Amino acid sequence: MSEERLLDKALEILKESGADKAYGYILSNRGMLDEHSGQLYNFLYCLSAVIGAKDESLAWMREAVIDKGYWYRPEVFEDSDLDSIRGEALFLECKKISDERYCEALRAAETICTWNEAKRTKLALALHGNQQNIGSDKGFWRFLEDEGYQVEYVQSKIIDSHMLYRWEDDGETQLDGIIRKIPWNKYEARALCGFSAGCNEILKTLLADTNIKCEKIILHSPWMPVIDNNLDKLMAALDKVKIEIVCGENDSDCLPHAKKLAKEAAARGLNCKLEIVAGLGHSLESAAVHGAYNKI
Repeated sequence: MSEERLLDKALEILKESGADKAYGYILSNRGMLDEHSGQLYNFLYCLSAVIGAKDESLAWMREAVIDKGYWYRPEVFEDSDLDSIRGEALFLECKKISDERYCEALRAAETICTWNEAKRTKLALALHGNQQNIGSDKGFWRFLEDEGYQVEYVQSKIIDSHMLYRWEDDGETQLDGIIRKIPWNKYEARALCGFSAGCNEILKTLLADTNIKCEKIILHSPWMPVIDNNLDKLMAALDKVKIEIVCGENDSDCLPHAKKLAKEAAARGLNCKLEIVAGLGHSLESAAVHGAYNKI
């Protein structure tokens, strides 16, 4: 079991049966993981605080911040789930240490791209989702190599927590800066691929600069708030782009956006295909999704 699947299941249990059951599920299954990320610890200390297990919550926070060296963006410590331990000395100590590490990381933050040289005539850039990094989806997009693409990865400069990053829903884009730094227009074919909030960054970029050449975009479990107020302009920007959308039937947050974009594209005669994967939630699981891409 991957950590992603464990935490997704824990969220399902939280919604259906409450924090106590979700906490117990993680405790029972965390031994199946090779290592525990800062995000897993965040679940552990938040859930245990919610159910009143204050000592356990503080112990998890100590293990994460002091023993493991993890840190979080300041907003994490403002979570109401932590109200029961907010005044504890250990909580304040961990928050202070984490805030200092966050500020240090913030000063060094920059957008990263793995591209360093042209290896093929076709290029695909892949963007992670929120609370992820390059390693989160590195490997998933390798199926594009069978289509002749050189696959490279882009990591946001916006820090979420230790080794985890996010994209802004609004505001400036980062992807356009990466495209300007590499010989994008020298490739014969170009694709932009995203998971979750990475999809929104792709659409923001194409909306902001309609001169960017791109033959295909692949949007997986797409979180796309940009389409809510910019749909007409976006359709014009995507007029000559092949759009491939894959979304799980259980992805309640992103499926409405996926359907909305696909419906509007179809109404305007754009080259757009949507594949809804049965039994899949908000996930980048290659086994289920690879089959979906073969259908597109």
